Amino acid sequence: SLIDELQAKTIKEGEAEAKAYAAYFEWCDDTAKNGEHAVKTATDQKAKLEAKIGELTSDIDVASSTIDDLAGSIAQAEAELKNATLIREKEVADFQASEAELMDAVDTLGRALGVLEKEMAKNPAALAQVDTSSTAGLLQALGAVLDGAAFAASDQKKLTALVQARQGDNADDLEPGAPAAAVYKSHSGGILDVLEDMKEK
Repeated sequence: SLIDELQAKTIKEGEAEAKAYAAYFEWCDDTAKNGEHAVKTATDQKAKLEAKIGELTSDIDVASSTIDDLAGSIAQAEAELKNATLIREKEVADFQASEAELMDAVDTLGRALGVLEKEMAKNPAALAQVDTSSTAGLLQALGAVLDGAAFAASDQKKLTALVQARQGDNADDLEPGAPAAAVYKSHSGGILDVLEDMKEK
């Protein structure tokens, strides 16, 4: 009958709608679950990334501190190198000045010896009588001989300073209370011996 057909149709449509609703509900449930999982995954990833950022930030701070320390050490090393270089340059300049002064003294003594040897060859008796135990006597004799040989006045001053300096060095080596004459006691052999000894030393 018509009523039975309508009833059957209604039941069939209701079953179809119920099936469609069940499928839709399952899809919503799956979507919700997937959304929750995605949120949880994203939250975990965010936490990991934030931890990594914190770790890298700490590494940057440590590296910056290390760089500052190294920069300070480099600056200190450069300053020490500069000071050492200045000291070394001064030492080299002082050495060169001392060497030049020494070579000049040796040259002056050598030329004085040459003059004295020539004078000794001319008049050995006169120079042999010079009293080398007395600094004043030694200098007076040297002056007389060198004046006569036209030895430059500037070189005579250098020679006088060398003899006086040598006397001071020898006097420092004497025992307390020793007589001043002992300064040149070992050079009583003659004026040439005195200058030769000074040149060697």
